[in-house]
Amino acid sequence: MRNIRKIVAVVLVLFFAISIVGCGSKSVASVNGEKITKTDLDQRMKKVKMSMEQQGVSFSGSQGQMMLEAMERQTLDDMITELLIIQAAKKEKVYPSKSEVKKSIDEIIAQVGGEKKFNEALKSYNFTLKEVEELKTFDIARNKLIDKITADVKISDDDISKWYDNNKETYKEPIKIKAKAILIKYDNPDQKEIMGQPAPKVGRTEEEAKKLAEDIIKQLNGGADFAKLAKEKSDDDMTKADGGQIKDMAGNTTYAKGTLMPKDFDDAAVALKVGAYSKEPVKTSQGYYIIKLEELKPEKQLTFEEAKPRIQQELPATLKQQRFTDYLTNLRNNAKIQNKLEKKTPEQSAPGGQELPPGHPPTSGAEQK
Repeated sequence: MRNIRKIVAVVLVLFFAISIVGCGSKSVASVNGEKITKTDLDQRMKKVKMSMEQQGVSFSGSQGQMMLEAMERQTLDDMITELLIIQAAKKEKVYPSKSEVKKSIDEIIAQVGGEKKFNEALKSYNFTLKEVEELKTFDIARNKLIDKITADVKISDDDISKWYDNNKETYKEPIKIKAKAILIKYDNPDQKEIMGQPAPKVGRTEEEAKKLAEDIIKQLNGGADFAKLAKEKSDDDMTKADGGQIKDMAGNTTYAKGTLMPKDFDDAAVALKVGAYSKEPVKTSQGYYIIKLEELKPEKQLTFEEAKPRIQQELPATLKQQRFTDYLTNLRNNAKIQNKLEKKTPEQSAPGGQELPPGHPPTSGAEQK
């Protein structure tokens, strides 16, 4: 199961591995003479829509149709940016060789436990090796382009000090939560699939789940043990064996607010007194929770010395992000771009549509044909 989870994580990173430039289909956009076809856009949209539906988004009705149209415009805009990056990578002579791409794919295969498991995962999530190769080609090209364009970005001690003074609100130690929880799931009629697979059923409606959660709270009010009820009643297989104890991936029982559990869960948890449990079921995207707060550490402002190591690590990436964003803006301003969906858009997205998070993680895209 651990290897399968690794494969799933890789597949999610490879989510947008769809060829940008195609042939034999009506053009919806062109970038410096290179076309993006309706077929290319439809393929990408299929995966975008699937991803959103897996998160519980419904596209039914007129509002859903409007949402799809907006997503289509944004998706095409992203594909235009990707093609601009591919063209720039070739011009700057940083476009990867086939051997570079193969080496990267081989590393992924090794990480997930071998070629057989890798191929099984791709088949399960409707991906092909070609799509993976396209994504990795774009990924390597983009990162090498970023490195070249931002190679001269440096920071000084004065830069670090000024950054801290202007961004103190950013450098706070977040609220830390330690809690136990009982989860009661229900079948969401709008969620048909999860990561390409049929959504598991628990045989319970939302109303039934809420009623069951309320009954558990009544038992707690009568003196029942929270951990015992969690082991007996909770639908969370990750926590029920430990009496509902919430843990992060490293096994820590204390986690930073906003990093592990749904927002509605965290908001309800921090509203409790230490030692108390929620008197009403807390609805989240996972189901209804009953929460018991065990410990709460308040937010803390970091001093300059405490924040300095973090700034030293993060500020170069932030400045590189701005440099690369400016570079993409310039690429757009000087490119010959035709976008046949653009006239439907009341507002245009920010130039580039791409970000450079710390560490240059993989992004969406594909290889040019």
